Amino acid sequence: METHVRYLARSPIFEKEKAFSTDFPVDHVKGAEQTNHEADHRPMTVAAIEDPSHWKLDVHGFCILHAEIHLDPHDVYTKKREVQDAYWYEIEAILHKHFSQYSRIESFDLTVRAAANSLVLRFKRTLLTDCIKVRKRDPNFPAISRGYRDEYEQPSSTAHSDYSQDGGFLTLQHCFPGQDDYWKDKDFDMLNVWRPLTGPTDDWPLALCDYTTIDTEEDLRLNDAIRRDLVGENSLLHYNEAHKWYYFKDQGVNDLLVFRNSDSHGRRARGFYAAVFNPEAKGPPRESVEVRLVAFY
Repeated sequence: METHVRYLARSPIFEKEKAFSTDFPVDHVKGAEQTNHEADHRPMTVAAIEDPSHWKLDVHGFCILHAEIHLDPHDVYTKKREVQDAYWYEIEAILHKHFSQYSRIESFDLTVRAAANSLVLRFKRTLLTDCIKVRKRDPNFPAISRGYRDEYEQPSSTAHSDYSQDGGFLTLQHCFPGQDDYWKDKDFDMLNVWRPLTGPTDDWPLALCDYTTIDTEEDLRLNDAIRRDLVGENSLLHYNEAHKWYYFKDQGVNDLLVFRNSDSHGRRARGFYAAVFNPEAKGPPRESVEVRLVAFY
């Protein structure tokens, strides 16, 4: 597939200030900016994955699992809280089956991105309450930005990983308040499990960069991810001609993309990814469901 990947430009501004972005408007604050990012759009051949078994989480930063999923797409909109718990437990069980090294796996976020003119749901786990947000995707994506809007949220077309090493700790403190002593000195991974809500789909597939092709000293940029309820930290990707990108062609609902965003010691392979335009897409607008988890060794 011939397309483009949106990287973070290697701007000289990062010599004097840290990269940052917000997901809410700041127009009411004089002199404030939503971000200091500059996009670097690069033409890219994104290869279709031919052998799913080839990809290893600890080598490439992602892997592919095939498992029968029992989530009814209609229930996502009509039985929100039941869906949240049942799907979390189902994904946790699948990961335990395939990754025996994990002693405990806890889901903390469920995001459903639906087709244009449908709904976007987000569920988060905290000690206090579940956070459920309903939004619509704009049919003009990607012409509009991804920033926060009352009605909708957009997928991310910028090459990134959801959490840096420090960002993983910040997220756990936010989603599991008062439980710092549990993960103190423990070894853990921050994982995502992504799949289509309905499928197969070929619209705006999720592309993943082979971690073995990334120069971790030169290609990564820490970014302050400023949200309405949290200041987190993720990692963005600068262009390198050595990068190799892949996607799961005609991904079905039982094809799970599993990738590691970060780990507690900053020493394991990580997934970097972006939604990319497929010029050969023939199906309807993509609908997807994603779970974020922490997996303890």
